[in-house]
Amino acid sequence: MIKRISTITLMFLLIVSVSALTVEELTDSMLVNSPDIRKAREEVSKALLDVKDAKAGYAPTIDLTVTGSYIANPIDPISVNLGDYVNTTAYGVRNDYIQIYKGQESMYYQFQLSLTQPIFTWGKLSKAVDLYQEIHQARVIQLDDAIEKARTELRTRVAALHHLILIRAVLDEQKSISDRLVELAQKAQENGMMLSTEALGVKVQASQIDVAKSQIDQQITLMMTELRNLSGIADLSENDIEFDAQAFESDLEDLRSQDYNTLCAKCLSDSRTTFKLLGKLSNIASLTKGIAGASVNWKPDFALVVNADFTGSRLPFVEKDWYGQDDWGATITIAMKTTVFDGGKAVRNVSRTGSDVAEAEIDVLSAKNQVQSAVDENWTNLFVCLSQMDYQNALAQQQDEQSKVDKDLLDTGYGSESDYLQGRLERNNCEIEILRTRISLATSLYTLKYLEGTP
Repeated sequence: MIKRISTITLMFLLIVSVSALTVEELTDSMLVNSPDIRKAREEVSKALLDVKDAKAGYAPTIDLTVTGSYIANPIDPISVNLGDYVNTTAYGVRNDYIQIYKGQESMYYQFQLSLTQPIFTWGKLSKAVDLYQEIHQARVIQLDDAIEKARTELRTRVAALHHLILIRAVLDEQKSISDRLVELAQKAQENGMMLSTEALGVKVQASQIDVAKSQIDQQITLMMTELRNLSGIADLSENDIEFDAQAFESDLEDLRSQDYNTLCAKCLSDSRTTFKLLGKLSNIASLTKGIAGASVNWKPDFALVVNADFTGSRLPFVEKDWYGQDDWGATITIAMKTTVFDGGKAVRNVSRTGSDVAEAEIDVLSAKNQVQSAVDENWTNLFVCLSQMDYQNALAQQQDEQSKVDKDLLDTGYGSESDYLQGRLERNNCEIEILRTRISLATSLYTLKYLEGTP
């Protein structure tokens, strides 16, 4: 049986393109093109910007407001006749007009500069920085997890595709055998050696092979669609993919050699990506609770506020004697702001965030239970598949021996070609079951590798 699979595998490798892509090369393409991974990277970038925004809370906020107004009908200059108020003849003063207001200019400018520097906020600023740093680290872990999942899916699908193609090759051989059996059945029916119902049964058997081949073709088509989506290579074909059977067997042997308890300890370790992420979510909930606690009633925030303003018809430093015009002003203020009463919203918010912390802890326990179930399911399935393959290999060896006997009888003229061909059909069916079992084996293998954290 092993020789037979090796022969088919060799034939498959011979038709593979010289430029076939390995799983590692497909993974490199996936890391660049996968929409899920690209989105996760963008989330990391946005989270880093949020961290910078939070740190900017320590720095002052400076606002500048500038307005310029044009007055269409400004006030004209105002002059008075000195003679209307003073006896110019008595004082020997010349009677003349004196300008008491030089008039309003058409332009009017206003500048206001405001600086606000937080002084004391009950730790809200520092907790906000810690919160967004935790969120950033959580996004990084989510990116790592997305890469691990995508790599596991890619390896599983490549292995499945490889074995599906081998099944298709066996079904092609089955098709040739069934066609020959139909031909023999028709001749036997014409010669009166076989009943029509028996001949019809042979045709039905051949039709079943056609259906099985169509199903395999469909599965291969769908598998290639998923691999194109994963790798981001739109024109990827079957012949472009190389399956490393040696690496597969090596991974399988490494996993089989592990102790179940040791494997569980690795899968349930807090250093695993899943639990690291849940730990970050728990920290985020705790920090959110701390911020909510610092925002309750009668906990005022203090800030330094500095305002400087200038108002005039000329731009600053342009107007003559602008400093002496008293058109500018500056104030320095210590401001306090607190919520006195909000109907208990702040207190309830603290309780709400406390529930979020408890939920995060429950999520960790739930995730560990789910991982434990996944480990148990795939670990048992792994050894069930291995047991099935041992049985199928033994059965295949028995069928190989029987096939030799049938062939010898056929060569000596004492055997039946139909019996010999039926034996080959059964032998190929056994081989198909082995290949299907190997697909299930690959799924459990790579799932356990993912849960274990093996890169």
